[in-house]
Amino acid sequence: MKLRMLQLLVFVLVVGTWGLGEAVEPLTLYDNFEKGPINPDKWFGAQFNPGNTGPYEAARTIIQDPEGRHLRLLNRSYGQIGSNSERSLSFFRLAFSNPSPITTIRARIQVLSFKSTGCPNNPEATSVDARIFGFFFNSGVGDVIAEVGVQRSSDSADQPGVLRIVYFVFQCQDVDCLSNTLLNTGSLGTTGQWVKLLVRWDKDGNKFIFQRGSQTPVSVSYGNLPDDVPTVIQFKSLEAASFSANCVVAPRPVGMVDALFDDVSVN
Repeated sequence: MKLRMLQLLVFVLVVGTWGLGEAVEPLTLYDNFEKGPINPDKWFGAQFNPGNTGPYEAARTIIQDPEGRHLRLLNRSYGQIGSNSERSLSFFRLAFSNPSPITTIRARIQVLSFKSTGCPNNPEATSVDARIFGFFFNSGVGDVIAEVGVQRSSDSADQPGVLRIVYFVFQCQDVDCLSNTLLNTGSLGTTGQWVKLLVRWDKDGNKFIFQRGSQTPVSVSYGNLPDDVPTVIQFKSLEAASFSANCVVAPRPVGMVDALFDDVSVN
């Protein structure tokens, strides 16, 4: 009888876990930033801003507030003033020191403040993101990127101050991934508070899984893309990203995001 009850309990637990969604791979706390400065054995600082477009102001540090200690990432960057086309990219990052074995990342994110001003003569919007980001595999054409984060765009239809949770899957078309193809994107709703986000590469299922808190995960298939080759760029990170519209006329478009990250877990 006891064995039967134990078997039944295990079955219920497994089925119950399935009912919460697919993103249930066991995770281990990687860093909650409660001890000392940023740990150089776990992280390294990085930024990417082709064309020296910023960040003009930046912060990467651990702060203390009444709830505890958190990682703070700040990025304030500007669009270039020589044209009314395209956007200037600026990514300010804290990257995992050994990204290759990581296929799942979960973290809590809260945006403290943001600014995203566009250009009236540029169809490209300015957007800012506090996000989980990574290169996961190479398709033979280029590396495949997946990301999930909290975003605000200058052309947003949401009410002022509202932030949207978005996910993206891209295929790079060049080594630096400055040229890429969007494979999929979507929204997980809006937020103004701490939010727990997850991205998982499910290689066996040929898909990525994105999840907000305990909500039902969203599965995004990448179809028949080959996924057995490691990425050219070995990189996964937490980051504050700015995509600032270029603009000839004043005021100069600015993308600024100041965000906290905490409770980072990986597979």
